[in-house]
Amino acid sequence: MRRAPGNARRQSCFYFGIVFAAGLLLSLPAVWAQYPLQYPAKSEVSKDGTAILIEDYATPPLSSALMGQRYPPPIDYHGQLARIVSMRSEPADAPLASTRFFVAEMNGNLYILDKATKKFTPYITLAEIFPRYSTDRLTTGIQAIAFDPNYAKNGKFYTVHSEDPSKPGAVMPTNAHMPSLNLDGYTPTAVTKPPVGDFLNESVLVEWTDTNIKNSTFEGTAREILRVGFSTLIHPMDDIVFNPLAKPGSADYGNLYVSLGDGGSGETPGAIHVIPQSLNALPGKIIRITPNLALRPKDKLSENGRYRIPGAGPDPNPFLSVAGARPEIFAYGFRNPHRMDWDAATNTLLVNDIGLHSWEEVDIVTKGGNYGYAEREGNEVMIVTGGGKTGTQVNPQVPFPQTDLLTVEGMEKPVAPIYPVATYSHQEGDAIGSGFVYRGKLMPQMVGKYIFTDLTTGRIFYTDLNEMIASRSIRGKQVPIHEIQVMYKSPFDQSAQNPVQRRMYDIVAETYAHKDGVANPDSPKGVLPGAAATTGGWRGKMFLQGTIDPYGVPYGGGRADVRLSMGGDGELYIMSKSDGMIRKMMAVVTPASSQMASH
Repeated sequence: MRRAPGNARRQSCFYFGIVFAAGLLLSLPAVWAQYPLQYPAKSEVSKDGTAILIEDYATPPLSSALMGQRYPPPIDYHGQLARIVSMRSEPADAPLASTRFFVAEMNGNLYILDKATKKFTPYITLAEIFPRYSTDRLTTGIQAIAFDPNYAKNGKFYTVHSEDPSKPGAVMPTNAHMPSLNLDGYTPTAVTKPPVGDFLNESVLVEWTDTNIKNSTFEGTAREILRVGFSTLIHPMDDIVFNPLAKPGSADYGNLYVSLGDGGSGETPGAIHVIPQSLNALPGKIIRITPNLALRPKDKLSENGRYRIPGAGPDPNPFLSVAGARPEIFAYGFRNPHRMDWDAATNTLLVNDIGLHSWEEVDIVTKGGNYGYAEREGNEVMIVTGGGKTGTQVNPQVPFPQTDLLTVEGMEKPVAPIYPVATYSHQEGDAIGSGFVYRGKLMPQMVGKYIFTDLTTGRIFYTDLNEMIASRSIRGKQVPIHEIQVMYKSPFDQSAQNPVQRRMYDIVAETYAHKDGVANPDSPKGVLPGAAATTGGWRGKMFLQGTIDPYGVPYGGGRADVRLSMGGDGELYIMSKSDGMIRKMMAVVTPASSQMASH
């Protein structure tokens, strides 16, 4: 990316211009929040009385990260007890779709969860198949699973996992522990490397074909689709989704959308800092590819020959004609686009982008859009040489430009970044988790609301989807975020007759302790494993003490690590890695008391 001189190098102007903005302002709903265009001094998220009853749903087997060559590793009771990261339903026309979930656990396990018995059955153990499988970092392991839209007939689905190129052993997978996996014809692909610098981590996209989708263990073949190298051990390939509205014969049918983190490049001064804005690199992007080589044979074949790139039909990828650009790119300028959700009712693709030190974002993905990172975060300029802080946090402050344009290598004209539709600062939490537009039946009051989490604190938020769609792309016009109060009846408190208001952080900490989770000796209170700036931990290393939440209740250190998944029935499930639990949202209720229960 070429940088413009002076302030213009770090700042930008809104793409659609004053006329477009003025026209929208007349029609947008009055519920818009006029967010300050600077980093806030206090919490901005509000509680509006919305409370949701949650219940324990299933308990996955205990598991720990693979730190050596021994598998399975012994359970580490000082760490997270089961790193459940994704739970997906098969397409509705699959024969067992209504009776089971597929559950991805980062330590290497892909389970089938029986909805009736709540039993977990190992379906594929990736850690035994891929010799260089990596789980020894916070963001490594299985990341996601997605089912081919024709899965009921072809048995195909896709996974994303991490591999450590420095590990001994072959890159070729083995079926020594899983003879039902036929590896005839399997060949690894060449690594797609960052354009500058070394790479320390690899993400691998694999296509699996199950020859009997009624079984609870895999039997079939695998094919490697794409292998991408990342500059550091953080922010790998994240999520994968298909367009739920694309039907056979349509231009987008069978196209797989893949979100890729920036590999830590954007927050690193020097040559790799520009990677999220560079069209010749895959990290920091959302890409669109067609794994089925026979589906549209006129489309461009990828460099590795494993997928095609939409281009010959009526909906081509946006950068096919840009010299030097990766033709796979659909949108760019992300830090860690951790999870995607495609709302079929409104045909809206949303992505949660985990921020650096200031802002967490919900973005509506637009074909060809530039989402600003690592030159922008939230509504602000990001100053990488200032420790990754934003323009209003450094001294002297860096003013935001009147005209916001970024110069991108290969583009004929400067590009206006697209702003998030919802943001929250690190006054609220550390890292945005997964989110979904609710379309289920158990909580009719929440239909059309986008519900999402903060990973470390476990706080659960919601916004209104229609308001986000109306306010998209306008700086400072993010929609209000509301915190959902959690009502929960603890299985460990026999005296409690009814659910009481709890923080998810405290629910996770309580269960962690009852599962023999060991207090972290490096944390002031040692409630949960790990550390985060908001909740505390790691005495003498990074975070000296736990802080308090916006309502004055202290945290106790560590990470709750809370995400959401949506079942095929549209209901929402809460996954927490530290205590290794899956819970379910059951109903919108009236809190019995405004008093917060704490344990």
